[in-house]
Amino acid sequence: MLHAVLTSLLVFFGLAQPATVSYQGYAEGEYVLVAPQIAGTLETLSVARGDTVKKGAPLFALDHADEQAALDQAKAQAAAAQATLDDLLKGQRAPEVQTLLAQREQAKAALRLAVVTYARNQKQYMVHAVSKATLDADRASLTEARGKLAEAEANVATGLQSTGRSDAIHAAASSLAAAEAAVVSAEWRLDQKTLAAPTDAFVFDTLERPGEYIPAGQPVVSLLPPGNIRARFFVTEPELHALPAGTAVEIDCDGAPPIAAHVTYVSPQAEYSPPELYNQDNRARLLYMLEATPDKNPQRLHPGQPVDVVVKNDVH
Repeated sequence: MLHAVLTSLLVFFGLAQPATVSYQGYAEGEYVLVAPQIAGTLETLSVARGDTVKKGAPLFALDHADEQAALDQAKAQAAAAQATLDDLLKGQRAPEVQTLLAQREQAKAALRLAVVTYARNQKQYMVHAVSKATLDADRASLTEARGKLAEAEANVATGLQSTGRSDAIHAAASSLAAAEAAVVSAEWRLDQKTLAAPTDAFVFDTLERPGEYIPAGQPVVSLLPPGNIRARFFVTEPELHALPAGTAVEIDCDGAPPIAAHVTYVSPQAEYSPPELYNQDNRARLLYMLEATPDKNPQRLHPGQPVDVVVKNDVH
């Protein structure tokens, strides 16, 4: 009892801080405005004001017939460019290659025969069984057979190579790359006509109606993610030192249990009391704005709702 009396007297004379300090404030929300990057007529609005949506849920769609046609055209051009490149990279047709391979085998057989004939007639010439003219003819036939085999080998190698010149192949590859890039661009433009929720959120408002023309960058849906809800409150300069970022606080709402929170922002600039806090005592005072973010259940706060932010000094 004596301790309580002494504490009360110290608080009264400004020599001690009370066990708890309460500051006026209000709930604030940072809204996410979802807008298309490409203009079009609003065809479908998949949400209504007051809905709760999950990340990835469809929000709205604009007319996309032109974008779909452009994508189809880009894909067709890419397919044509791929076919052209494939044709240039291919060798001759299989029947033609088989003919060249057969000609090479014939040249090999002719060479083997010429080698055997020349070797035999060399021996026959040594015993004067054949004439010098016959041996010379056999030597010429051997040389010719070797040349024909070399020609056949070259023809096979050429037949197995691509039919296109290197510059033509390079040009076709460049055309294919450009066509594939056009497909990616067309797909992106088509995707921009159907927008989904970027995160779990409360649908605060729908700003347009189906049938209306939506310019690029004009919001269609306003979302309020739970993580974007916080309480703003205001303190005097002497009180700032006791409320650094990270300070544990409680947010009190009329008729509801307090919400555990912590200070996440301390404004470096003083301002006059906002209209939400005007009264005879503080309307001309310079205050610093702080923000407190709920540790959980932020959806219990509603933007614009008056709150009291309570700091328990014994926590510090």
